[in-house]
Amino acid sequence: MTYFVKIGAIEENKSGVGSRGYHLFRRGSNVVARWGAIKVSQDRKFYWCYVPQEETYTFRSEQAAREEIQQLAQHRVEQKGYSRLPAGAKIIS
Repeated sequence: MTYFVKIGAIEENKSGVGSRGYHLFRRGSNVVARWGAIKVSQDRKFYWCYVPQEETYTFRSEQAAREEIQQLAQHRVEQKGYSRLPAGAKIIS
């Protein structure tokens, strides 16, 4: 399971700032992407503000799903400006 966060300048928002979370994971040949607004607590834990949006991508094989999840993760970091959370850290419901 891979979690990403983007906190700070988000030009699409009216105010120009915000905090977003993104979660990628695979179940067999399906890749699930969840995203939405997040908040950060005083003890530096991440929480979904609302029920996150979700999209499921279905592939013919697990190998194709593995490759797609790597491409989606790379796209989040390189082109969308998200930061990957360290292993063990997650966004809590």
